[in-house]
Amino acid sequence: MRKDCTVDVLVIGSGGAGLTAAVTAMKAGLEVLVAEKDKVFGGTTATSGGVIWIPMNRHAKKLGAEIGVADSIENARRYLQIETGQYIDHDRIEAYLASGPVMVDFMERETEVRFHAMDFPDYHSEEEGASRIRSLGTVEYDAGKMGALMTGLRGELPQTLFMGLALGSSLEMKNFMKAGRSITAMGFVVKRMIRHFRDVAVHGSSQSIVRGRALIARLARTLADGNVPIWLESPAQELIFDAGRVVGARIESPGGPVTVRVRHGVVLAAGGYPRDRERRRDHHPGVTATMDPVLPVPMGNIGDSARMAEALGARFNCNLATAAAWMPTSQLPGATDFTGVWPHLVDRTKPGFIMVTPDGRRFANESCSYRDLIPEMLRAFEERGTDTAWLIADHRAVKRWGIGFVRPFPIPHGKYLRNGYLKRGKTLDDLAQICGIDAAELHSTVRRFNGFARTGVDQDYHRGASKYDRHHGDEENHPNPALGPLERGPFYAVRIYPGEISSYKGLATDVHARVLDAADQPIPGLYAVGNDQANVFGGAYPGAGATIGPCMVFGWRAAKHIAETAGCTLPGVKEETERLAAE
Repeated sequence: MRKDCTVDVLVIGSGGAGLTAAVTAMKAGLEVLVAEKDKVFGGTTATSGGVIWIPMNRHAKKLGAEIGVADSIENARRYLQIETGQYIDHDRIEAYLASGPVMVDFMERETEVRFHAMDFPDYHSEEEGASRIRSLGTVEYDAGKMGALMTGLRGELPQTLFMGLALGSSLEMKNFMKAGRSITAMGFVVKRMIRHFRDVAVHGSSQSIVRGRALIARLARTLADGNVPIWLESPAQELIFDAGRVVGARIESPGGPVTVRVRHGVVLAAGGYPRDRERRRDHHPGVTATMDPVLPVPMGNIGDSARMAEALGARFNCNLATAAAWMPTSQLPGATDFTGVWPHLVDRTKPGFIMVTPDGRRFANESCSYRDLIPEMLRAFEERGTDTAWLIADHRAVKRWGIGFVRPFPIPHGKYLRNGYLKRGKTLDDLAQICGIDAAELHSTVRRFNGFARTGVDQDYHRGASKYDRHHGDEENHPNPALGPLERGPFYAVRIYPGEISSYKGLATDVHARVLDAADQPIPGLYAVGNDQANVFGGAYPGAGATIGPCMVFGWRAAKHIAETAGCTLPGVKEETERLAAE
């Protein structure tokens, strides 16, 4: 049974933001405790791609030199000015740009965390200041190093696994996609699966931890080596405020209530409010305010931190361009949690796919970033009086790429037809009737789109015109990697929902991640990081890793500020030279 205790720092939440704060505070010599409400640790980060967006990181500089791409802080600043527009927070942006590379160096020097460079275009790659070398992936990790920690580590989204195997690099993904039509790719897959089955036979599971789960595993291993406990099934119920500052929290542990007092600070890192129905009604747009959320995020992300902080006078910042980091999703019939939800990152961007509403018309560039697609979908819903969208493909595209839960050839997909997730028609007319789509308009849309595919120019939505679109297309497809005709029946469809991977609105914070009150003054002893703080980019999504990047940067900055306030310093970190607003 856990007893009341006092520590230097209490971190509430165990995703990338919370564990970064915990690791950083630990490395400064502070006594840290992490409290997690779920039965497993890792939060949304564990099921993510594990990518962070950090301009001018050291890996980017090396990659840029290799491929002949130059970047600068000035370029990144200009790009973010365009991205954030009227919602820009100059001080926090400057803090982010200055601290990002320092955080990366600190993590790789002082912890188990390791990153690798990625050649990946920014999401608005045609904007001034955009680059293709700012995203970092997490290096895979050996499960054998985790020991007893493996039992508490949140798993990958089970729906994205292939026979229990999680795919890590883009190379692995491409080979698995090509396995049905390439002997070389099939050879790669066979070797990878042999290694996987050997691990399962010997160890009971794959020994390769990848993507976001690898990031969490590396952070957790570092914490365990420093004797920092992670309390599971221990939700925070209330913050303790005394003598003008936050001095702890009341935790509901498996053995009963526990009071945890802090000497220096509480860090809120509980994942935001994507499943808070009341908050969604107040702050989400269109049908997303009232619909049952179709989200690939933990069921416990219900806005606990915001409510606890608001009870002490904290300000909830709603002044952002959009409410969430949007993601088009689909859902299995009868799904009751996030394991029945598919995030559509890959299929919709490939040749042979289009999206339409029931009137049979397209409404957006299907290859644009997930954050940009959903606002277009919501506008179409409002204008066309519907709440439904369909992702449609022909037989050739589904065989090559799959569609949602449906895997590419040769994996059978009969069960998805039987359970109603996947719709199939021998002809477009048949599919239209099954899905309730205007058949004549669908024919017209497909005919027009097929003409675009043959010329390589989408005259309606400019799909495939940007570097980002082309990067996510099929390099073997010509003349445009993102455009392919829908010609060969049968035709397939999956219903698409306006989902999200995180909420963007959140607690107002300063450059140190201190929570601000209604007068924009810091609440002493209280910090918010990750999705609990209002998005630093004002609701924009500049590039791959633009969610976890701020999670780690401001988790690091929060712990750094706590440490300095406590008279401690971070090992190897010199004073930063950025000009910040007065504390």
